[in-house]
Amino acid sequence: MCIIIKYIKIKMTDLERKRFLAKIARLYYLEGLTQQTIANKLNISRTKVSRCLTRAKKEKIVEIKINYPPEDFSSMEYQIENKYGINECIIVDDLENDEAIIRSMGDRLNNILERILEDGSYIGIGWGHSLRELSKYINILDKNNIRVVPMIGGLGKTGTGVHTNSVAKSIADRVRGISYMIHSPAVMDSREVKEIIEKDSNVKEIMDMSGKIDTALIGISDLGHDSTLIKTGSFTPEDFEYLKGLGVVGDVNLIFIDSEGKHVPNRIDERIVRIPLEKLKQIKNVIGVAFGKRKLVIILAALRGRIINILFTDKETAKDIIKAE
Repeated sequence: MCIIIKYIKIKMTDLERKRFLAKIARLYYLEGLTQQTIANKLNISRTKVSRCLTRAKKEKIVEIKINYPPEDFSSMEYQIENKYGINECIIVDDLENDEAIIRSMGDRLNNILERILEDGSYIGIGWGHSLRELSKYINILDKNNIRVVPMIGGLGKTGTGVHTNSVAKSIADRVRGISYMIHSPAVMDSREVKEIIEKDSNVKEIMDMSGKIDTALIGISDLGHDSTLIKTGSFTPEDFEYLKGLGVVGDVNLIFIDSEGKHVPNRIDERIVRIPLEKLKQIKNVIGVAFGKRKLVIILAALRGRIINILFTDKETAKDIIKAE
């Protein structure tokens, strides 16, 4: 029997549901995964997988051949998921500007969060321009008691909206949840100051919460001259040249990594307040958001190092990820 997945051109509200049914059908019928494996991969129950497969047949998503509409990137998403062993890749179309791309990502992120979050879930928040913009489009209203926790000290000014606490509060407001604040900058003047700050009751409480985080939303930054890190004033071009000399290609939540996604020890680390890489990797769902030519090397590093397991990117970046060795 030949089984294929048919995508039907329908209104946007139903398109996300159809995509999800098709994803489960593909994993089960074409890839041969068990229902329990699919349930574990997508953070749902085995019963829900069974129901989705039944619904996929009833709605004629499972038919004789695969007909993907032009705007669907399921094939590319699957290639990246399979190549790097991540749970999910979400690709959006290349639009007229970065704001439009991030808005499109926001629509898809809402569907992911509605699926993986439960009442009382803890969301860990990184820092960055993309996260600030993405937070404007998060809209989850059917979950209760969501707690939003910064995973790094403050970068940027609180009044700009880019600051870690500002991003956390913005997301908490949009999910009707509770946000926590970290009363510490991310980068200290010295190791001694960092050690003192980490003993502060507020900072210790926030860092201890990292063990409760089940979903993390992080930005991925390169070391180019246009990096937002330079604009915060916490780093200088000389700092970046020093890190590049060590083989650093960028950072994930201010964890500096090489092209294979391995943490690179450096003298700046001892001044940074953030959860370490080993704790970040223990979080069940780590969602990375990045796109654009200058981000390609650091995206690949985060994938190779298995630091993230859900990737949001755009079509052109996805093509480069697939072509990369």
